[in-house]
Amino acid sequence: MSTAVAPIARLVAERAHADAGFARVLDALLEAPTAPQGTLERIAADALNDQRRTALVEDFVAGALPTPKVQDLLRLGTPQAVHRLRSRGRLIGAAVGNQTWFPAWQFDQGRMRPDLPEILELLGRFTTDPLATDRIMRLAHDELGGVSIAEALRHRQTAPAARRLLTSLGA
Repeated sequence: MSTAVAPIARLVAERAHADAGFARVLDALLEAPTAPQGTLERIAADALNDQRRTALVEDFVAGALPTPKVQDLLRLGTPQAVHRLRSRGRLIGAAVGNQTWFPAWQFDQGRMRPDLPEILELLGRFTTDPLATDRIMRLAHDELGGVSIAEALRHRQTAPAARRLLTSLGA
């Protein structure tokens, strides 16, 4: 190894030791075939998609309640009662790890929000993916004054515009 390369290699090794994400990128580069053309692009795209999916799941969990909290909130006798609501399409939720999470925007003052059946029906026309549904509901919109659809639906002034956005999904 030349004297110019040695300090760079040392710095790379130190960073890889301290930064697990950087180490994973290096591993992917080292394992990547050098031919045919396009292979590195696919590997990079896959890595980027994995990062985005991880961030989406983390955001979903951060804005959601686990089954036991929903059970307590709704005063249901068993976790199975919560899952029955989910299986019947009355709540959305997703399993992450060994826990099922339910987006918090579905609840209002200790109960399911009154407009939830309409919201879920409109969302169901576009997607059945709980993470996509949550993202749609919690993403801030300029046309709603910088708030999410979930929040805008709670206010008389912004509810009609939020409902129009929901109705236009997939159109």
